[in-house]
Amino acid sequence: MSSIYYPNHKVAAKTIAGLMLLQMALGLLLNFYFLTPILTFDGSASIEGITVILGCATLVALLISAMNLVFGLLLPKSRIKEHEGTFISLIVLAAVGIALCAYEYAKLAEYVSFLSSFSVHESNTSVMKKMLAVGRNEAHFFSIFMSSCSLAAFYILLIRAELIAKWIAYLALASCVLQLIAVGHTFFQAPIPSLAQLPLALSQLLVPIYLLVAGFLTSLGARTDNLQSNS
Repeated sequence: MSSIYYPNHKVAAKTIAGLMLLQMALGLLLNFYFLTPILTFDGSASIEGITVILGCATLVALLISAMNLVFGLLLPKSRIKEHEGTFISLIVLAAVGIALCAYEYAKLAEYVSFLSSFSVHESNTSVMKKMLAVGRNEAHFFSIFMSSCSLAAFYILLIRAELIAKWIAYLALASCVLQLIAVGHTFFQAPIPSLAQLPLALSQLLVPIYLLVAGFLTSLGARTDNLQSNS
């Protein structure tokens, strides 16, 4: 590998690492700051305030979902061109994930719109609220499932292109599979096993740390070539 590729690969690795850490931080912000007042909304808060929070939550959620697409686009083209099928699968799955995320928040907006209306007769309120909540939850789990699929495709591409150490790539891929299994429980009306989601949280922290420290294997190889050419 020519040393001319090294700076670009190093920047790409660090950029992906930074985005992965940002994605995790935004996920915590979304779940514990934005979604909490929306999902616990009982009509007592101001409509304007909830609308602003919902708008911010939608933008943050779409940004988080779009990052899976950016991960694939930032990978070194010289190493993934031999795995075009996997790359296209990643892009398609990530794009579908963004669309499902938009659909999820459209359902959430419908849910909030209903809760903010007091024109609905009280006897019908609980039934309609439950129906809208179920619809939003189904959209939410489909969105998470597709997002996990795109993330799994990302790690498969890393493995096939040999961009990071195999042990951490396979660990991250296995954590995605466990996440898919956990979310899949909801399709059978079963609760999500929380322990099955812990490996993904761990791998989503380990992978960016690895990329920040070691970079892509192509970067390390280029650095070795550079040192040899200068010796």
